[in-house]
Amino acid sequence: MKARILERPDCLKLVDLLRGRGYEVIAPFCGRGRDTYFDTVTDRNRDQVQIHLPNPCYPPKRFVFPPIEPLLQVQQTKMGVQIAPVYDDKRRAIFGIRSCDVAGIYHLDRFFLGREFRDIYYEKHRQNLFLVNVVCTDPERDLSDDCFCVCTDTGPAARDHFDLQVMDLGDEFLVVAGTPAGEALLADPLFKPARQEHIYRRRSILEDVRKRFKTTTSWFSATVRYVSQGASLEQAWEEIGNRCVECGGCTYVCPACTCFTVSDRRVAPDEVERVRIWDSCAFGGFTRMAGGFNPRRARHDRRNRRFFRKLAHYFIQRELSVACVGCGRCAGVCHGDIGMPSVVEKIRRATVESSQA
Repeated sequence: MKARILERPDCLKLVDLLRGRGYEVIAPFCGRGRDTYFDTVTDRNRDQVQIHLPNPCYPPKRFVFPPIEPLLQVQQTKMGVQIAPVYDDKRRAIFGIRSCDVAGIYHLDRFFLGREFRDIYYEKHRQNLFLVNVVCTDPERDLSDDCFCVCTDTGPAARDHFDLQVMDLGDEFLVVAGTPAGEALLADPLFKPARQEHIYRRRSILEDVRKRFKTTTSWFSATVRYVSQGASLEQAWEEIGNRCVECGGCTYVCPACTCFTVSDRRVAPDEVERVRIWDSCAFGGFTRMAGGFNPRRARHDRRNRRFFRKLAHYFIQRELSVACVGCGRCAGVCHGDIGMPSVVEKIRRATVESSQA
């Protein structure tokens, strides 16, 4: 990997460089209080782009996997029925994407592109996406109480799957290329050569930041083993299910969730549009079959399925990544305290207590 130095006053020039190369640049902004969000950079809001701030609750996966995405149009004409696919080919760059969200997009890559059937809609989004990862180095602003990426091995600094990585060293930024596209961008005179002392400073900062996490789910790997071996107890799943209010929030803010449904909607008297819409395994109708039978009517059955899907070795082996990136969003939005850290602890405790009984 190539490493370069970017002077602190020149950080936003990287955004300008991407915009100048034809990208729609998406970056994090700060709203009221601790509210943060990703939005398109324009001439009016360019100076408001933030480097250090709480990770936005709404993950940037929507730029490769939109909540509502047109797939095709069906139109009735005098010549008969015409069907045309709808593609979004816009070039986008996400500046300021956190390491956990980089891992989330990689998991989506494995799901939509990593097996025998490739999703052409997702593929077009992904081919036109440039990722500028920003390393979490400010414990006060970058890390929330719910972050646990150190337990899922996804942060605070991503090791791969980004185009460029930007890390704040204090008075300057260390910029690392992760792909040929990133290396091509580093050829711009905006970047200066890095020295060995910058690498040493990077290691020192990361070592300190790893000690600042408040949530350290040390039993994460043990729970993966319990779930994979079928050792987790039904009573633990029932306790988790009874806490669920079926709001679907955990799945909508999860960077690694992939569930969707497909629906047709009339957009004109002679035209119908087929769309893909995010769905949630928390909803009672998610597993309902055409005849009305629902094999997972009970809430704890659906919670069982959600966490089995994220923690079982079978799925980890099939997709080469865990469907949890340690961002802590599920813990932040859950009304019933059954975000991933809490669930891991409940399963671990129930399994250990059962074995000791």
